[in-house]
Amino acid sequence: MEPRVPDKYLGNCVGPCFASAPRTDIAAAGADGLFAACSAIAAAVDEGTRYDPGYWDRCREQSLEVSTSGAPPLSVAGSPRFRVYDVDFGFGRPAKVDVVSVAKTGAMSVAEGRGGGIEVGIALPPERMERFRRCFGEDVAVAWPSS
Repeated sequence: MEPRVPDKYLGNCVGPCFASAPRTDIAAAGADGLFAACSAIAAAVDEGTRYDPGYWDRCREQSLEVSTSGAPPLSVAGSPRFRVYDVDFGFGRPAKVDVVSVAKTGAMSVAEGRGGGIEVGIALPPERMERFRRCFGEDVAVAWPSS
């Protein structure tokens, strides 16, 4: 990073990045669609973590493009690296953490799972949630068939 972060710095660095991929790639069945989405996100995160003087200008341009496109962007709240299940405010470690703002913002929450893995949270109106549940279940079954 420029300027360099001091060696004794302890904290998080959170910033924006924009990922996009062709709709046909994302809509591909099963693991292919998931792989296309993950690849686009990984490339955007990789770009966002390199020092590039023009990065912030491109972020402003992309933000304007997204806000005027008419399609709502998918944003992510949280990170598995925030270790939310390790936080103790004097009441002990939490049994369950939910990012309630996703119901208002339309974001998707991501955190490490208390027992391992990753937790993903999403809030949709009931009819859209049912469709999401069905599509997600079908894609998981195709990507990881039970033996």
